[in-house]
Amino acid sequence: MKKILHITPNFNYSCGRSKLVFFFLKYFGNSSNYETHFITNGGDSLVRLREVPSLNYKILDFSTGYKNIFYKRRFYIEVRNYILQNKIDLIHTHHRFPENISVRISKELKVNTVTSAHSFVTGFRRSSFKSEKIISVSNSISDYLIEKYSIDKEKIITLYNPIEQIPQVDLSLGESFKQENNITSNQKVLLFVGRINKDKGFDTLIKSFAQVTEQNKNVILVINGQIEDKNLNLKSILKNDKIIFVPPQKNITHLYSIADVVVLPSRIDPFPFVMIEAGTFKKPFIGGNTGGISEFIEHGKNGLVVDPENPEQLAEMINYLLKNPEAGKKLGDNLYEKVNRLCDCNNYFIEVEKIYNSLLHPDDIK
Repeated sequence: MKKILHITPNFNYSCGRSKLVFFFLKYFGNSSNYETHFITNGGDSLVRLREVPSLNYKILDFSTGYKNIFYKRRFYIEVRNYILQNKIDLIHTHHRFPENISVRISKELKVNTVTSAHSFVTGFRRSSFKSEKIISVSNSISDYLIEKYSIDKEKIITLYNPIEQIPQVDLSLGESFKQENNITSNQKVLLFVGRINKDKGFDTLIKSFAQVTEQNKNVILVINGQIEDKNLNLKSILKNDKIIFVPPQKNITHLYSIADVVVLPSRIDPFPFVMIEAGTFKKPFIGGNTGGISEFIEHGKNGLVVDPENPEQLAEMINYLLKNPEAGKKLGDNLYEKVNRLCDCNNYFIEVEKIYNSLLHPDDIK
């Protein structure tokens, strides 16, 4: 039985990296071929770890930025000791700080390393992406790493984020949500899911929504996510009685079930889960023309892409879908087909196991 250690910071609900890491923990935690270990610095979704009874996990202090200079030596010692005590065979990191530390430890202890590239990062060129293999979430990320970090393309494996099969949705939960928030049957629902910041185009969405409601009074905007940008002044935004804020939580299937359109006008986005979740629910999706969104969404075929700096264009696309539900249904159906074909969870982890085996059993690779 091989022992795999995953390390990631900020294990939160409103975080695509955390969602993907949780898929890893569940898949390998439920496999008889692996013993799964996990190190994080905390987060609002640690309760999810109870779903993996066999999981071994530890909370350590570290950060995600320059503050890590204060944690570096202690983190190195604690992770090294954990690896020795638990006889870890492979370290899989999901952030550059633990990756840097793990690579240093791997050279000393002869432990294999792999890292996942979840986002467009900058700086630290000399100390980043030194693992033996790099799993990239999209071709746009892979190309970026090759261009900006001079990574050997043979080290990079591109795997689109996977999606689990959505269980049967209890439609009564969606209806209850609508009743609790006074959403009437003749009102349309726009849904935004993600970190509430400028990178996700939240400011553009708010400007667009004001234009949308000028033409259509029967539209509600539901926002679900973690507030990250204090300059957005969400308190002022929520004075609008047509905007509903839902804090991060484990299950938001009821929000997708009542959505008429899912919107994510990102300025920067490697490969958002909300895009493929919209597809799983056959919902029309509008995304920013960037990164993994423009790579996956074929404009006019399985979704719409817009200039994230153009609120007028976004408002126009929203109004178009609200006025043409049949066109939206076709986009949603086509996105559902593509997600099922390219983002299957079981197929994803079959490929991950191949990567793991290439590091754990190199002599078996012909």
